[in-house]
Amino acid sequence: MNGFSPYDQGGPWQNGQGGPFPSQGAYWQTPQWQEKRKIRHTTNVMGWACFAVQALMSGLALLLVQFLYLIGYPFSMEWTASSGMSPTTYYLLISLVYIIAVALPFILCMLFMRLPVNQALPFEKVGVGTGILCIFMGVGACMFSNIPSNIVAMFFEGAGFSGTMPESVQGDNALSMALSVIQIAIIPALVEELAFRGVILSQLRRFGNGLAVFGSALLFAFYHGNFLQFTFTFLVGLVLGFIMIRTNNLWITVIIHAVNNGISVLFSMVSSYLSEEAYTALNSILFVGLMLLGVVSLVILLIKKREFFQTNYNAPMLLPLSTRLMAFITNPGFVAFFALFFLSSVESLLTW
Repeated sequence: MNGFSPYDQGGPWQNGQGGPFPSQGAYWQTPQWQEKRKIRHTTNVMGWACFAVQALMSGLALLLVQFLYLIGYPFSMEWTASSGMSPTTYYLLISLVYIIAVALPFILCMLFMRLPVNQALPFEKVGVGTGILCIFMGVGACMFSNIPSNIVAMFFEGAGFSGTMPESVQGDNALSMALSVIQIAIIPALVEELAFRGVILSQLRRFGNGLAVFGSALLFAFYHGNFLQFTFTFLVGLVLGFIMIRTNNLWITVIIHAVNNGISVLFSMVSSYLSEEAYTALNSILFVGLMLLGVVSLVILLIKKREFFQTNYNAPMLLPLSTRLMAFITNPGFVAFFALFFLSSVESLLTW
């Protein structure tokens, strides 16, 4: 049983004299109530931080575009995909906006909640072999997560929606192509992992590893703002959260995230140079190969590092998981962020 029985002698429900009847004391004075308040407070702060990220992205992008207008930047209709900006300018602008918009709210979270940097952003030492196996396992899991994600896309296609994501801006020179790799593969991997597997997951771990992995994955999926990516990002978030719990090293999840995004950039770049048959063959070989490599890495970890998958028996939680989950979702920050995700997802279905 989690927490205290209402009939335990001397428990929080007792009046100090024992007996079979609950105390007349207020429920909000019990440790259970205080625990729920802490979960709601933590999720509320993290939910509003995620909400602020989206607001900052839109606001900063608008301000910078207006600034370019004021200084006479030569917008061109030749670059409609990048709103009239050259690909080089577009990727520089987006990179700057993305770093500020994601990093600033979570830096403020760390200051507001007085989080030590080494607690919010852990980089504990991990053996080279274990780290490599975790990376291969994580990348393989990312490839596998495409399968249910594609099923969801097919469902939306059957319902009359496109079921496809909009194409990214294509670079027109070596510099813009390099910037696209940095902006799509490296920057999101760094700032998103620092936010979701760093600050958010580390704070939720106080309420149990299960809640921390599930909660951080759910917020990560909401963060991407569309139904098409929800399944993929939620499953990937679960895998990255598990690996983070077991290794306590953000670099491993950053690398997995960067490799996954980098594969998308690679296929986007080579698609115009390959025939449809060659493109499909390359896609299949890489997809199946990375999944098999992930399975092999998983098996090796199961054999050589069996403790990696063993449950950590921490101190028992005051509240059952269902109560902690209810506290996680019943606060203004979570509700506001979910509403933003839902509205953004509906809008993307109507416009993509």
